[in-house]
Amino acid sequence: MVKGELELPPGFRFHPTDEELVKHYLCRKCASLPISVPIIAEIDLYKFDPWQLPDMALYGEKEWYFFSPRDRKYPNGCRPNRAAGSGYWKATGADKPIGKPKTLGIKKALVFYSGKAPRGVKTNWIMHEYRLANVDRSAGKKNNNLRLDDWVLCRIYNKKGSIEKHFPSEQKSLSYPDMEDEKPDIQNMSSDVIVHTDASVSSSSEQELLPEITWEKEGENETKWNGLDFELDFIDDEPFGSQVEYQIGQQSPWQDMFMYLPKPF
Repeated sequence: MVKGELELPPGFRFHPTDEELVKHYLCRKCASLPISVPIIAEIDLYKFDPWQLPDMALYGEKEWYFFSPRDRKYPNGCRPNRAAGSGYWKATGADKPIGKPKTLGIKKALVFYSGKAPRGVKTNWIMHEYRLANVDRSAGKKNNNLRLDDWVLCRIYNKKGSIEKHFPSEQKSLSYPDMEDEKPDIQNMSSDVIVHTDASVSSSSEQELLPEITWEKEGENETKWNGLDFELDFIDDEPFGSQVEYQIGQQSPWQDMFMYLPKPF
């Protein structure tokens, strides 16, 4: 049945309780019994993203209902395969038994994560999954069958009440457009830059000599300035000035001359 072919009376609202969903819909579906109003669509829910499901539902504005098969994650196990579309469904909270005094079904809440586990991005899409209780799900192991349940009933809705779409792969490419490494174009570089690059690559021995060469040049400059100071001091008006004016370790030229004069006694 297509969504447009469903004929419902005016003022019809579909707000069943958990027990009504299990007793009047899921149990009858698994027993191949007719349902009075076929208002729940049959799809393989785990082949689609949750924001694609509203267009596939037969009825619903803010929450949508589906009958869906459920497969095993491993051929020899009872763990369900939760991969769906571009992400996966992750269980949250504890399972809730449905039905009194006898438990007819089990309710499980799941949240959709966009991307690959375990680094998926949490979304606002929620699923309530209803499955039959007291069912032997190990019968398919002998035939290597991946089918875990022929039918489970799922309620899908968004916590924000809107149809949000999440595409983590596209967001990653849009957020990081210039992350590729770019190699420098050596051919377009100027000749002076290339010479500078070659000159900068020198041996370790030459690099060690650079501080010594610089120190010798600084010493030669100091010697030239000291000689200039000596000449200026020599032509001073006071030739017998105080020795304090001269640098440490430097004698006055007058002292050298008096050393060679004969002593009077």
